[in-house]
Amino acid sequence: MSSDHRILKKNFETEIRVNEHKLALNHFVQETLANVIIGFLRTLKNSEEMPWNIEITITRLSEQIDVDAHTYP
Repeated sequence: MSSDHRILKKNFETEIRVNEHKLALNHFVQETLANVIIGFLRTLKNSEEMPWNIEITITRLSEQIDVDAHTYP
């Protein structure tokens, strides 16, 4: 390792699976993704506690539908 490499602190183990295939993420991307999601969750109501595990599932619908953006499912 050359002297221009920086050592990063690793706080999270982050993974992304697409169609059941795990994507390779370096430590920087893992930390950045985790911090973005945790930062977003902290802005939501009833989400004051530091999460220890977060699961996100995104499923593409077979066809687009119209919804009211101001209502919950």
